[in-house]
Amino acid sequence: MRGLALLLLLGLAWAQGGEERALARCVEVVRTLEVQALYREDGVVLVLLGRERPLLLVALEGGRPMPHAGPPRGRPLGKRPLPFLRELTLARFVAVGEKEYRCFILYRGRVVGVLRLAKDFSPLPLEGFSP
Repeated sequence: MRGLALLLLLGLAWAQGGEERALARCVEVVRTLEVQALYREDGVVLVLLGRERPLLLVALEGGRPMPHAGPPRGRPLGKRPLPFLRELTLARFVAVGEKEYRCFILYRGRVVGVLRLAKDFSPLPLEGFSP
Protein backbone atom coordinates (compact mmCIF):
# COMPACT_ATOMS: atom_id res chain seq x y z
CA MET A 1 0.00 0.00 0.00
CA ARG A 2 2.86 2.37 0.82
CA GLY A 3 4.46 1.62 -2.55
CA LEU A 4 1.26 2.57 -4.37
CA ALA A 5 1.00 5.84 -2.42
CA LEU A 6 4.64 6.63 -3.20
CA LEU A 7 4.09 5.97 -6.91
CA LEU A 8 1.03 8.22 -6.88
CA LEU A 9 2.98 11.04 -5.22
CA LEU A 10 5.86 10.65 -7.66
CA GLY A 11 3.41 10.77 -10.57
CA LEU A 12 1.81 13.94 -9.22
CA ALA A 13 5.21 15.57 -8.72
CA TRP A 14 6.25 14.63 -12.25
CA ALA A 15 3.00 16.01 -13.70
CA GLN A 16 3.42 19.26 -11.78
CA GLY A 17 6.99 19.54 -13.06
CA GLY A 18 5.60 19.25 -16.60
CA GLU A 19 3.17 22.07 -15.94
CA GLU A 20 5.94 24.29 -14.61
CA ARG A 21 8.12 23.55 -17.65
CA ALA A 22 5.15 24.22 -19.95
CA LEU A 23 4.48 27.57 -18.27
CA ALA A 24 8.15 28.55 -18.56
CA ARG A 25 8.14 27.58 -22.25
CA CYS A 26 4.95 29.58 -22.83
CA VAL A 27 6.65 32.65 -21.31
CA GLU A 28 9.51 32.21 -23.80
CA VAL A 29 7.11 31.87 -26.73
CA VAL A 30 4.91 34.84 -25.78
CA ARG A 31 7.97 37.10 -25.48
CA THR A 32 8.93 36.30 -29.08
CA LEU A 33 5.52 36.59 -30.75
CA GLU A 34 5.51 38.72 -33.87
CA VAL A 35 2.77 39.95 -36.18
CA GLN A 36 2.67 37.53 -39.11
CA ALA A 37 -0.35 38.98 -40.88
CA LEU A 38 -3.21 41.43 -40.45
CA TYR A 39 -6.71 41.07 -41.92
CA ARG A 40 -9.78 43.30 -41.98
CA GLU A 41 -13.00 41.39 -41.40
CA ASP A 42 -16.38 43.04 -40.76
CA GLY A 43 -14.83 46.23 -39.39
CA VAL A 44 -12.45 44.36 -37.07
CA VAL A 45 -8.71 43.91 -37.54
CA LEU A 46 -7.55 40.31 -37.07
CA VAL A 47 -3.96 39.80 -35.97
CA LEU A 48 -2.15 36.55 -36.69
CA LEU A 49 0.73 36.11 -34.24
CA GLY A 50 3.56 33.61 -34.26
CA ARG A 51 7.23 33.15 -34.93
CA GLU A 52 8.00 30.60 -37.64
CA ARG A 53 4.36 29.55 -37.90
CA PRO A 54 0.98 30.94 -36.78
CA LEU A 55 0.30 30.32 -33.09
CA LEU A 56 -2.42 32.77 -32.04
CA LEU A 57 -5.21 34.76 -33.70
CA VAL A 58 -6.80 37.74 -31.96
CA ALA A 59 -9.24 40.45 -33.01
CA LEU A 60 -8.49 44.12 -32.37
CA GLU A 61 -11.58 46.04 -31.33
CA GLY A 62 -10.96 49.65 -30.46
CA GLY A 63 -7.24 48.91 -30.22
CA ARG A 64 -7.78 46.18 -27.61
CA PRO A 65 -7.16 42.51 -28.40
CA MET A 66 -10.13 40.18 -28.03
CA PRO A 67 -10.51 36.43 -28.56
CA HIS A 68 -11.32 35.32 -32.11
CA ALA A 69 -12.39 31.87 -33.22
CA GLY A 70 -11.91 30.53 -36.71
CA PRO A 71 -9.63 31.40 -39.58
CA PRO A 72 -9.61 34.96 -40.94
CA ARG A 73 -11.87 35.49 -43.93
CA GLY A 74 -11.17 39.16 -44.52
CA ARG A 75 -8.78 40.94 -46.82
CA PRO A 76 -5.07 41.09 -45.94
CA LEU A 77 -3.58 44.36 -44.70
CA GLY A 78 0.03 45.54 -44.53
CA LYS A 79 1.94 44.49 -41.42
CA ARG A 80 2.69 47.08 -38.78
CA PRO A 81 3.94 47.03 -35.19
CA LEU A 82 1.23 46.78 -32.56
CA PRO A 83 1.85 48.14 -29.05
CA PHE A 84 -0.45 45.66 -27.28
CA LEU A 85 2.09 42.85 -27.84
CA ARG A 86 4.22 44.20 -24.97
CA GLU A 87 1.23 43.88 -22.64
CA LEU A 88 0.44 40.22 -23.28
CA THR A 89 0.92 38.05 -20.21
CA LEU A 90 0.07 34.51 -19.10
CA ALA A 91 -2.34 33.08 -16.59
CA ARG A 92 -0.47 31.39 -13.73
CA PHE A 93 -1.75 27.92 -14.50
CA VAL A 94 -1.56 25.48 -17.39
CA ALA A 95 -4.34 23.16 -18.54
CA VAL A 96 -2.99 19.68 -19.17
CA GLY A 97 -4.64 17.62 -21.88
CA GLU A 98 -3.96 14.13 -23.09
CA LYS A 99 -1.72 15.32 -25.95
CA GLU A 100 -0.95 18.95 -25.12
CA TYR A 101 -0.52 21.73 -22.62
CA ARG A 102 -2.60 24.91 -22.92
CA CYS A 103 -1.42 28.29 -21.69
CA PHE A 104 -3.91 31.14 -21.45
CA ILE A 105 -2.76 34.44 -22.97
CA LEU A 106 -4.00 37.53 -21.13
CA TYR A 107 -4.31 41.18 -22.00
CA ARG A 108 -4.88 43.32 -18.92
CA GLY A 109 -6.22 40.31 -17.02
CA ARG A 110 -8.60 39.11 -19.75
CA VAL A 111 -8.08 35.90 -21.74
CA VAL A 112 -7.53 36.72 -25.41
CA GLY A 113 -6.17 33.40 -26.65
CA VAL A 114 -4.73 29.99 -25.93
CA LEU A 115 -1.19 28.92 -26.76
CA ARG A 116 -0.87 25.16 -27.21
CA LEU A 117 2.29 23.16 -26.56
CA ALA A 118 2.98 19.54 -27.46
CA LYS A 119 4.11 17.18 -24.72
CA ASP A 120 7.71 17.90 -25.81
CA PHE A 121 6.99 21.62 -25.09
CA SER A 122 7.17 22.71 -28.74
CA PRO A 123 4.48 25.24 -29.78
CA LEU A 124 1.61 23.78 -31.79
CA PRO A 125 0.43 25.84 -34.79
CA LEU A 126 -3.12 27.08 -35.04
CA GLU A 127 -5.47 24.49 -36.44
CA GLY A 128 -6.47 25.25 -40.00
CA PHE A 129 -3.19 27.05 -40.78
CA SER A 130 -0.33 25.29 -42.49
CA PRO A 131 3.13 25.84 -40.95
